[in-house]
This record gives sequence, C-alpha cells and structure tokens, in this order.
Amino acid sequence: MAPELPESEIRRVVRHQMRERALPTIGSTIPPGRRASGGTRCVVCGFDITAGRNECEVGGLWANETCAVIWRQESDRLS
Repeated sequence: MAPELPESEIRRVVRHQMRERALPTIGSTIPPGRRASGGTRCVVCGFDITAGRNECEVGGLWANETCAVIWRQESDRLS
C-alpha cells in the first residue's frame, strides 16, 4: 500500500466500512497473498495496490495483504 496507513487507521476504516455495510465480514481464513501486478485498488484503504506488493482476493474483492489481515481480525471481533 502506498502510502501506508498506520494500523490503527486501517482498523478504524475497516470498522466504519463494516458498520456501513460497505465491507462484508469475512470467514475464518483469507487466501494466501500473491504478488500484485499493479492496477488494482484496495477495497479497504482505497490506495492502488502497488506492483510487487502482496495482495489478497477476499470474496471477489481485492485488498492489500495488510488490510486483508486487519479486515479478517475485525470481522472476528464482530462475530
């Protein structure tokens, strides 16, 4: 993610988006990350996913690996 947001800000964004139903809660695991080719926007933070960084596909939505992990953790908190 470039520029990177602090973890606390990503958590705030995820919580807000889940409350507003802009992001669904996700299951117990996320698929392994893969190297991004670029040109995809993170559904969580809104930044472009930079080529060479790790990205995850979660239910057809793309997220930076860091954002996906936090999204998963915050989904657990709501369950």
